[in-house]
Amino acid sequence: MKDIEHLLRVAAVFVLVISAFFAARHFLVPETFGKYGHYRAAAATEMASMPLHYAGEPACLRCHPEQAKAKAGAGHRGVHCESCHGALLAHAQNPKAVKAVKPKEADMRAFCGICHARNISRPAKFPQQDLAQHNPGVACSQCHNPHNPKP
Repeated sequence: MKDIEHLLRVAAVFVLVISAFFAARHFLVPETFGKYGHYRAAAATEMASMPLHYAGEPACLRCHPEQAKAKAGAGHRGVHCESCHGALLAHAQNPKAVKAVKPKEADMRAFCGICHARNISRPAKFPQQDLAQHNPGVACSQCHNPHNPKP
């Protein structure tokens, strides 16, 4: 009989822990979690209601055909306009009042270096430069067209 009491205590603790887990889960997990996947379904609605900031590349290329042509076959063809110029929805909606931001020449070496500074973790064929050795003090755009950069 004494052995059964130990088993009953263990079983009671097990039931209490499982009950506490389900009670905590009921109060802590959002109601819509798991409805469509491993996230809150309500998050999609919340995100859709947030204000937009980005216009998307097609909006840029419609009004800037020269840059579109330059980028089409260039090394930066996979880099979207807003990666360098920032969010452009306000500019796309009102291009005369809101101008696109260009990286400043003084900051350009650091800006281009985000992708092109020598880094051993990047693929060997990816264009990389030692920014301290490569034309120090000269803005990248003075030698390389940002829309169609050539070595």
